[in-house]
Amino acid sequence: MIQAFLLIAIGGAGIWFTGRHLKKTWLDIRARKGTVKTSELILNNGLSLLWFGYLLAFFAGMIVNNLLLK
Repeated sequence: MIQAFLLIAIGGAGIWFTGRHLKKTWLDIRARKGTVKTSELILNNGLSLLWFGYLLAFFAGMIVNNLLLK
């Protein structure tokens, strides 16, 4: 019981931190949109957005997995 609560709390904190950094990265991308070539912007920031998507899926899966198994 305590392990499931701990994993859910860690998952919630992970989603919060990921969302916060995703928002910061998105605002940085929007601010640099006119100063950098589009191909560089897509290559450099596309991978970071992919990484944040992976992290959100991981933490959400951790929460869902613990809610369904308990």
